[in-house]
Amino acid sequence: MALVAASCGSGDVVGDTTSVPTTTTTTAATTTTSTSTTTTTSLPPTPLEELGYPVSDDWVVETVVAGIDSGTGGLAIDADGVLYQGDFGYPDHVGNAVYRITQDGTVETFASVPEMQSLTMTTFGPDGALYQSGYGTDHVFKIAADGTVEILFDDFRGPTGIVFREDGTMVIESYDTNTLYQVPPGGEPEEWVFDRRFNGTNGLAIDDDGIVYVIDFKDGGLFSIDQAGTVEKIHKFPKATSHGVYHDGWLYITSRGGYVVYRYEIATGYAEIIAGNGEPGDSDGRGSESAFGRPNAIIVTSDGTLYFNHGTGFDNDPVTIKRITYSP
Repeated sequence: MALVAASCGSGDVVGDTTSVPTTTTTTAATTTTSTSTTTTTSLPPTPLEELGYPVSDDWVVETVVAGIDSGTGGLAIDADGVLYQGDFGYPDHVGNAVYRITQDGTVETFASVPEMQSLTMTTFGPDGALYQSGYGTDHVFKIAADGTVEILFDDFRGPTGIVFREDGTMVIESYDTNTLYQVPPGGEPEEWVFDRRFNGTNGLAIDDDGIVYVIDFKDGGLFSIDQAGTVEKIHKFPKATSHGVYHDGWLYITSRGGYVVYRYEIATGYAEIIAGNGEPGDSDGRGSESAFGRPNAIIVTSDGTLYFNHGTGFDNDPVTIKRITYSP
């Protein structure tokens, strides 16, 4: 808090005393002048003001399900509106399961094998199977509709984000090496992009033109990569980010460090906050009225409805899943 005060002072002005032959004494009057004190106080910025982005209240945040015994891993949704939550784990709890959450809020284990640990991105492929990265064991998994788990790759050095191109090519991030790999249908991973500006490749999104977007975990960097592999840094958020998703010209990005959800317009570079008040909490409401713990995975349906998961306070567990809908 800045405190500004004018200096405060006072002075006494006294005339001299003179004796004359008639013994008459004249004494000057004493005058005191005081300068008043002015204090100006400026309030510290709010957490949202510190982030420095416009805030939109055109979006409504509401809780879908809370209290899932899981760490904030990946998140996916199928055509029937059933959610799938990857368990990243938390202290004394190994995250080795993908949970299935039905529309009535029932949570059940969908798939689990010992090789699953610290599950990060959860996404559906064009073949209808669920694909899951396992950061804790360097594995990438394919999960069939009945929950049967197949290990696709077993030495990937910290896999995180997974997206698919229209032709079925899979793009996978390696967090530990800041490298992106491509996997052609039925093929093996091959190194595609490495850039020294990457700083924790965690989130991954892809747009309708096949442009891939990397969301850095550590420093909030946002990168675009065209199909030729050319990397461009297009934005930098002020605090750590987590995951992102593309819809209709916009990227929607969770801010783990800022406790908000951003949206970023690709064509113009305009960014704003659509959810969260910048502080850990757990409340629903319109835009900045809402609050949540560290947000992580985020997904979008064809009609633009968003879902994201978050932990409690500063922790990654237990998990709450919230829905964001546009309602101006």
